[in-house]
Amino acid sequence: MRILITDANYKNSIAIQRELHRENIHEVFATDKETVFFTKRFGYCKDYLVGNLEESVKQTQPEFIIPVGSEAVTICSEKYRELCLLPPKESLEIALNKDKMVVLNFLQDVHYPECKLFSNLEELRQYSKDKNCVVKSSNESLAKFDPIYVKLASESEFDEIEKYLSGGVKLLMQERVSGVGRGFFCIAKEGKIISYYMHERIREIPITGGSSTAAKSVFCDKMFSISKQIIEYLKWSGPLMIEYKYDESNQKYHLIELNPKFWGSLDLSYALGLNFGRTLIDAYSKNVNENLEKKYEVGEKFFWVLDGDLLGLFKTGKLHKIKEYFQTNSHTNLFENFSIDLVKLMWTIKKIFSSN
Repeated sequence: MRILITDANYKNSIAIQRELHRENIHEVFATDKETVFFTKRFGYCKDYLVGNLEESVKQTQPEFIIPVGSEAVTICSEKYRELCLLPPKESLEIALNKDKMVVLNFLQDVHYPECKLFSNLEELRQYSKDKNCVVKSSNESLAKFDPIYVKLASESEFDEIEKYLSGGVKLLMQERVSGVGRGFFCIAKEGKIISYYMHERIREIPITGGSSTAAKSVFCDKMFSISKQIIEYLKWSGPLMIEYKYDESNQKYHLIELNPKFWGSLDLSYALGLNFGRTLIDAYSKNVNENLEKKYEVGEKFFWVLDGDLLGLFKTGKLHKIKEYFQTNSHTNLFENFSIDLVKLMWTIKKIFSSN
């Protein structure tokens, strides 16, 4: 099968490319809008293309497309549905627009936090005068940035927020909930789970909230039950990450967001012996059965050392935690390609010695 993978330089895209290359069954191409410098160093694909997705589709004539980023998912939903495994448009609209996710609160134990769209700082000022909140892009396929945390009655982040408002970015303010970050990751087809695992964040960058730089596999019946409800209600097809905050004091899950695409911590799934790239292809091209059985080990850890974890340890004065990289149940993405590791190391050193 001729397969086109988007967002070629993303670490999750590279993970899919690597595993499909190892299987050596399919003819795989990768594309990116701006450059393929990083991904081309690995050489996992037959060819690499630079340009918009439409041009890449014309050049490669794929039989299947794996959209990795939110923008690619949106384009594929509009133009290439027959070449992808995607959820119904209505469900994708809910997942991509955080203000619409409130509809899921009628499901048992979902607890999606209060949220509201806003268009000026005065609305945010009124909303945050009696609560901590977080400001996000309402639709990451249109604008993506790390969440901005606004403390009770504080305006220290308002200048940054004003820049997004001035640029026409649609913003959402949401009540901030406490808890540890957990995620449910799966491939589903027509509302049925085909393969899944769960993880808990160990560290993230920025440390105030962002992408995982260290995570471990977990299992929780309650998280499974909540996630299964969501997937069935949305009649979901394709990859999905369901992100939660878990309050351990009262064992309560708060739904934070739905990511209708492959997630940044995909490397952990391969370390667990799962192959979501292959599972996605099988779900698209074959009749597959629902599989609710846990097929992975709990307690396995993955560290993205040069993708922010080492930097975070340095910035927080916790370099002693480097020893975690060498434990028996630990995995990293180091030594996959020396030249790429060197570039990332230089970036890390530059960040370490730059201003806070």
